[in-house]
Amino acid sequence: MIRVLVIAGSSLLADAIVSNLAQEANLDVIRIKQHDPTKISEAIPEGCSVLIIIEDENSADAFITANNLFQDNGSLRVITISPEKHHLHICDSYEMPISGMTQVVNLAKGFSQENRAR
Repeated sequence: MIRVLVIAGSSLLADAIVSNLAQEANLDVIRIKQHDPTKISEAIPEGCSVLIIIEDENSADAFITANNLFQDNGSLRVITISPEKHHLHICDSYEMPISGMTQVVNLAKGFSQENRAR
């Protein structure tokens, strides 16, 4: 089961996203409407691996708060949706042991090659 936390105010876009996600059998969807750090920390279930933030005037605070709370989590995908700009931003976070400087260089090269392919 993949746990998904949606942080969004009241909007048709948020309602549609939550409704569509909830129809998926392998997704456990939780929605909170306030960007209050306390409410976010209470709403984040253990093992949550996907966070969706729908941008509004308070979403930057929600992103920072949630990101700080998820730092102990080994992996996290943060999806930020901007209804006004029609943009979707995806940020993946995961931990891996570093075996040496070559690995760091290869990760940087790989990122560069992925961006050139777009």
